[in-house]
Amino acid sequence: MKRLFWLHDATTKATFWAASFGVLYLTLVTAGEVFSRYVLSAPTDWAPDTAAVAFALITFFAVPWLTWRAGHASMDFLIMSTPARVSVWMQRVTYLIGFVVCGLCAWIGAVETARQVSMGVMIVSVTPIPKWAVFVPLVYALGSSALYFARHLMASFATLDAAELKGR
Repeated sequence: MKRLFWLHDATTKATFWAASFGVLYLTLVTAGEVFSRYVLSAPTDWAPDTAAVAFALITFFAVPWLTWRAGHASMDFLIMSTPARVSVWMQRVTYLIGFVVCGLCAWIGAVETARQVSMGVMIVSVTPIPKWAVFVPLVYALGSSALYFARHLMASFATLDAAELKGR
């Protein structure tokens, strides 16, 4: 199981780096498009389309890392203001909901991605881009996040004991 967790974490790190390079790509393409459009009076056809896809890919490749590191937005003021024993269970319920919702959305996304691949669905834009090129990372992000929520849930049972509860 440790090897699977290591593989999951390594994949997450790699996709986070891909998201970071995506930001660089997006910055360069946008700057190039602005220069081309306003200085050379020669706008490109492909830059706005690939920039829009890059925004999506940056988001989807970064989401699992944020879920893993608890870097996502968490409105936990209720959890933090309740007694320790109650807050632990509230956090566990939150992890369970995150797992179920992300897992269900990943499943629905995977079914839709298969349909897009089989039908050759393209994004409606000047530059033809297969829609699955955005949906595969979306499914990855949701599926990986579901696994991280499950891992957080399991870890909450393994690491929280009475001493930790009293320490809060």
